[in-house]
Amino acid sequence: MFNGIMKAVGWPLGWIMWLMYQVVSNYGVALILFTLVTKLLLVPLAVKQQKSNIKMQQIQPKIQELQDKYKNNPNKLNEEVQALYQRENYSMFAGCLPTLIQFPILFGLIDVVYNPLTHLLRLGADTVTALAAILTEHGVAMTGYTREIVILNSLKVHPDWFAGLGTDLVAHASSLNMTFLGLDLSVIPNSIISWSPSTWLTPMMLVPLLSGGTALLISLLSLRSTPSGAGGQTTAMMLMMPLMSLFFTFTVPAGVGVYWILSNVFSGVQTFVMNKVWNPKEIAEKMKAEEEQRRTQEREEKIEAKKRAKELGAAAAEEALSQKEQSRRKLAEARQRMAEKYGDEYAEVTDEDLK
Repeated sequence: MFNGIMKAVGWPLGWIMWLMYQVVSNYGVALILFTLVTKLLLVPLAVKQQKSNIKMQQIQPKIQELQDKYKNNPNKLNEEVQALYQRENYSMFAGCLPTLIQFPILFGLIDVVYNPLTHLLRLGADTVTALAAILTEHGVAMTGYTREIVILNSLKVHPDWFAGLGTDLVAHASSLNMTFLGLDLSVIPNSIISWSPSTWLTPMMLVPLLSGGTALLISLLSLRSTPSGAGGQTTAMMLMMPLMSLFFTFTVPAGVGVYWILSNVFSGVQTFVMNKVWNPKEIAEKMKAEEEQRRTQEREEKIEAKKRAKELGAAAAEEALSQKEQSRRKLAEARQRMAEKYGDEYAEVTDEDLK
């Protein structure tokens, strides 16, 4: 399954790498261009991740309220938080997606680096098999992953072994140079490690160390702009990536480690730029100030509404009293006229008479 994923993703990435190599004819520079292109393709996901961080800042006060309300009921808290995420259309997965998608790209790039004859020289499977058969005849051991790299190195050291396949093929295959800045990017760092301390003090060891170091810097930079309530899973993943990077790049060709270093550098620049444009913490502070202003305005409006209601109530009472007094006068006048007309005793008007 793992091998299938590598080949499936490696096929399109191999064409991108081949195109870069055709443009610059230098493996290391082609790798730099390849990394830049893949990062540019992932920019929409990075923007989505940034907006996800901002969304988390918006709903963080509501999450805090739920945590206070259901602090003694973890199951209910989880249900309410998930319901809140659904109402607010927030997904924690969106924040992790750019990080997770790096893994299939790495798997595909491993296939590209392990198989330079297929992806960069565009040799057919039959030709590669014929080259491998010649090495087998000469007793050269090969594994499934390193077969093409062993063939490539053997073509440069023993070109006479392959003369039967034609000088053009040998010259074409030997033209590929996977060295960059003095490092053979087809070499796996841990393959040159031994118990001797001198094997650890080689330029090749800089590749995994720089990979882990730049991954750590990116994680710290990302954590600075990550919402405090984003959750332990996101934070744990960010802190785990440097360790994974360090370990992983010891066990794969150095070209993959160089890609990871370059990817981290480009990610750092990208994160810096996006934080200037959409800084989650700054936006959160602005939203908090706006929310406080809104609540203050609502309180003032409620106080004003109560005041108006009180004033209107007093006015209504006064008006009602005035109408009652008018009715009293009219009834009193009517009674007085009746008393004068019929000689009856005039009776004072009471509240009972006005009901």
